[in-house]
Amino acid sequence: MDWYSSRDPEWKKQLIKHINAEREVTNERVPVMALSTVDVEGHPAVRMVSPRGFVGDGFLRISATDSGQWTSDVLTFCTHAQSNKVRELVNTNEVQLVFWLPNVRVQVRCSGHAHMLFHPENPNYSTLSLDIRRRMRPRDGSDAECQGRRDERRESIAAGGPVEPDVCGEMDTEFIREQAYLNHSPVIQAWYAWPAPGRVRLSDPSLYPATIPQIDDKAEAEKYEANARRNYVLVFVDINKVDFVNLDESTRTQYVRRGDTSWSITEVNP
Repeated sequence: MDWYSSRDPEWKKQLIKHINAEREVTNERVPVMALSTVDVEGHPAVRMVSPRGFVGDGFLRISATDSGQWTSDVLTFCTHAQSNKVRELVNTNEVQLVFWLPNVRVQVRCSGHAHMLFHPENPNYSTLSLDIRRRMRPRDGSDAECQGRRDERRESIAAGGPVEPDVCGEMDTEFIREQAYLNHSPVIQAWYAWPAPGRVRLSDPSLYPATIPQIDDKAEAEKYEANARRNYVLVFVDINKVDFVNLDESTRTQYVRRGDTSWSITEVNP
């Protein structure tokens, strides 16, 4: 979350600008955010999570052929496939994310719907329920050109012609999920091979490797690696409302999604 495009919505630009200002003080890589869900009994559940970034930005390229020409306002975080978060998001996928940046005195609340992407070998796997292409924008402003090429592609398919790849938005969600996993440290990757979070800790220390490369037995290391990948879930949050409070400026701005890539902006009382 280091940078943004001029094509991004204003709230994303402001969020990243203030995150960067916060990092100049704290030297942290990315500030954590609070994730609020509803548990299976209908009670609120809040915990801190680390954002993985916006789809299209940084290492979250949309396919192996993406050279960085896409941007979006879809925010991601990750979780263990056997965590309580997964059960809660299956029950209801309405969420709220909260950033509090104390040194720049900014609070940002992002409300939306969470869409989980499991590993293809995980029993819960299904194709992503969110069509991210609808939230993508070319960084260079070539929307009209891409729309024209998509229209030509649809007309060719309707006429029985060859099915050419959609070069203006080829999307590989498994590639995105894999890049998110690979960009964790070895310590974090190993956590996903551990037993289910929130359960009673087991007495066998071998079930909790510090890192997978440190496991001497090659077969065991491969087993743990495969298990970590199966347990890794990338969550895509389709944000539909943002409440941005700047205490230093005594301002509060609300952004509401009006379309795939457009937002209304309203200044309200802090």
